[in-house]
Amino acid sequence: MNSIQSQSVTLNVSQITDEGWWLGNKQEHVAKGTALGDDYTESIYTPSEVGLIARFDREKGVWSDEIKDMTFTPYFSENGQHYIVGSPDGAVPKGMIETPPPAHDPLKQAVRHDGEQWKIFDIKVGESFWDEWANEYVVSETYFELPESCTWERPPETEEGYIQRLVDGSWQQIEDHRDTLIYNKAECRHTDYVDDIGPIKEGWTFDEPPTPYHEYTAEGWVQSIDRAKQAKREEINAWRASLENDSGTTVTANGIEWDAGPEARLRIDSTILSDSMPPYWTDANNVDHQGMTIEALKQVKAAINLQGFMIHDRQRAMKRDLDQIAEFDDVLAFSVGWVEA
Repeated sequence: MNSIQSQSVTLNVSQITDEGWWLGNKQEHVAKGTALGDDYTESIYTPSEVGLIARFDREKGVWSDEIKDMTFTPYFSENGQHYIVGSPDGAVPKGMIETPPPAHDPLKQAVRHDGEQWKIFDIKVGESFWDEWANEYVVSETYFELPESCTWERPPETEEGYIQRLVDGSWQQIEDHRDTLIYNKAECRHTDYVDDIGPIKEGWTFDEPPTPYHEYTAEGWVQSIDRAKQAKREEINAWRASLENDSGTTVTANGIEWDAGPEARLRIDSTILSDSMPPYWTDANNVDHQGMTIEALKQVKAAINLQGFMIHDRQRAMKRDLDQIAEFDDVLAFSVGWVEA
């Protein structure tokens, strides 16, 4: 505590805070019968260099060792907000940045420290940007960085059948035929759907062939009588195969209708080869014929053979007739099957 003066005096003093930190040196007038206030001491302290400070212990009447004065030391949050330490013996809080952010326009820009350096962000909130597929997005973050393969440039108008694609930072118009049916030029019955952007596969066309029997040339699809005839020959062969493999086929022998399908023919052949008849043979109408002989069964076999020859002969005749046709449309109109009576 400062002593009461017996007469008015002017003293050289050091001004201190409530905590005893030095504020500066000055002269202070003290009237007779009064004493210096607690915020002054006659124990003069002068910093040994700028930026240092000491603390006065009022009870002991001595100054502490000098330390660096941190009171006005600035620091910044990661978003660039400015603070000061606020006390001589304070410290910069953990996680704060001491390096000031770069100069920027706070009305149009924001800053953020990434742990290594400051970065300036142009404030783009509410603005649109586009990805490489021309999908539009709107910025909603202050600290926004444009992703790779994106652009601020609006894609131009696109022609029908095309799509805009960002390539090396520029918009390019690229063919877009996805989900479109295409036809194989070498075999028009082979089709596919486009599943990617860009030109369609080599050897394919958008043009639909008028028939499955056209072939592709420099002029487009043209009629191919050879293809049409080959398809018709395959139809003739299929006709014969369907008759010969039909399990419901029957023949008539001795005035009775008999099964003549593949399984029935196998049973007949195996029975004739064994030369041993079962007690009865069942006809196509599920009637049992008791005591049927091998000779009678051979007559059924003969009827089957005749039917098979007639199918074969009709097949041969149709192919001969087909070979004589010279017009494409006549080939397509050629009827496969038995001649109607």
